[in-house]
Amino acid sequence: MIKISHLSYQYPQASQPLLKDITLTIQPGTLTLVTGSSGSGKSTFLRCVNGLVPHFTGGMIDGSIDVFGSNPIIEGPNGLAEKVGFVFQEPEAQFVFDTIEDEIAFALENRGFSREEMHQRVDSILQKMNLSALRNRRIDDLSGGEKQKIAIASALILEPEVLILDEPTSQLDPTSADEILRLIVALKQKINLTVLISEHRLERLLPYTDHILNLKPDHSVQFGSVQEILQKLEQVPPIITIAKRLNLSPLPVTSQEFPTNALTQECTQIQVRTDVEPHKSPCEVIRLDHLSVDFLGTMILKDVSLNLNQGELLTLLGPNGAGKTTLLRAILGLVPSNGTRVLLKENLVEMTLNDMIQHIGYLPQNPNDLLFSESVIEELEVTLKNHNLQKNPESLSAFLEMFGLQDKKYNYPRDLSVGERQRVALAAITVHEPQIIFLDEPTRGLDYQAKFDLGMILKHWRDQGKSILLVTHDVEFAAALSDRAVILEAGKILFSGSPKIAFTQFHAYRTQTATLFPNTNCVCASIRERRKVLGL
Repeated sequence: MIKISHLSYQYPQASQPLLKDITLTIQPGTLTLVTGSSGSGKSTFLRCVNGLVPHFTGGMIDGSIDVFGSNPIIEGPNGLAEKVGFVFQEPEAQFVFDTIEDEIAFALENRGFSREEMHQRVDSILQKMNLSALRNRRIDDLSGGEKQKIAIASALILEPEVLILDEPTSQLDPTSADEILRLIVALKQKINLTVLISEHRLERLLPYTDHILNLKPDHSVQFGSVQEILQKLEQVPPIITIAKRLNLSPLPVTSQEFPTNALTQECTQIQVRTDVEPHKSPCEVIRLDHLSVDFLGTMILKDVSLNLNQGELLTLLGPNGAGKTTLLRAILGLVPSNGTRVLLKENLVEMTLNDMIQHIGYLPQNPNDLLFSESVIEELEVTLKNHNLQKNPESLSAFLEMFGLQDKKYNYPRDLSVGERQRVALAAITVHEPQIIFLDEPTRGLDYQAKFDLGMILKHWRDQGKSILLVTHDVEFAAALSDRAVILEAGKILFSGSPKIAFTQFHAYRTQTATLFPNTNCVCASIRERRKVLGL
């Protein structure tokens, strides 16, 4: 078992501990969901279990940790490597090789497995995770979600006793996320694997969870059964919000568990959003005609025609590898393409990148790609300098306050949590007030409150007339905000139109509310008791 007693930890230069007096026992063969607000210490806690904290981070640690007879505080990550598999929040940080097959086989080679067994294990894990077709691809050429799956495969290849995953589904489409979680649960049952998963999208994990560990902002912890902790949590998925409003007990964690008699009510009795229609604007800001992208003989995008209107929030959905990120990059001319690209009635082919970024702010999947300065406030100042603009300190402070970053403005950006870095990067690419904003998976690392705040910012920008193209796998977030939804699959547009259709009639993108109330056009719930529902 994993036994933790009076664990406290304080980072170097921090004014107070991040983890305080945590005592709990995790039984073998169980799945524990670690939750809490962004920056509450979830990643830090997980890294204590495999010894990365404090061996890699430094700082002050107190208490004891026993992981199946090993002490990570003494032995460090090297001593726990064969016993504990770890998948980082940013999978790019743990890759060693350029190609998928070599990366997955690396741990086996380090431990002296025979070539024959290495091939067998690699073939098996690639097949289980539906990655066989990618085995010879370069990792740099993969989508964020595909990289996440490679990192998980690399952690599973040694069949460890403990598997730790830090937001493993943050960049996965709903179908891929469910496939990965089912695989992990199957392994848990087959080899008595003990699993710890940090995740903000609770709706994905709850059906597979045995226990919940909730790290609260005041540094206290809640640990117990799913039913026990869900009753105490304020930030919960829509299905739990609806169940609480209807006073259901026990709380159903899937739509199949919802009592039939509770679903006989009209969805309007619990105030459900049904007024979602495509945004109509006479003014196009971007138009793509027959856009195609061929990468090394593989067609990533095939004859895509699409437009973005002024004052519109357009969401782009699709499975991992569908070409969503490539589409954003093709618009900006970052990858070669065929077809017509028009921005504000000007041919994008004839515009330089410097001209484009005057009009377009682009947030990529990995916020680290944009963070170079010594402090958060300097990131904004660099952007303004590059655009020959100036803002007074009061204006910059107010802008940071909108992103919940006022108290972090002198922090080194790369020391922040992934969710906080995401917000810093978003602030940096929008401080010069571009009229068009591209966002690639902006909810990565964000808790429900942070997503609510982001949703309010996006609505505010849209109401100001800005145009937003949002790429996301977060169906609930997209459903609450979309003016129009586009589904991209295998490089082609499968659907473009009303969110009411996209989030109710396409199974892979159906919201929890739409699943509970079929044939009603109900998209997402708005409950009075839940004050933090996006945009409602």
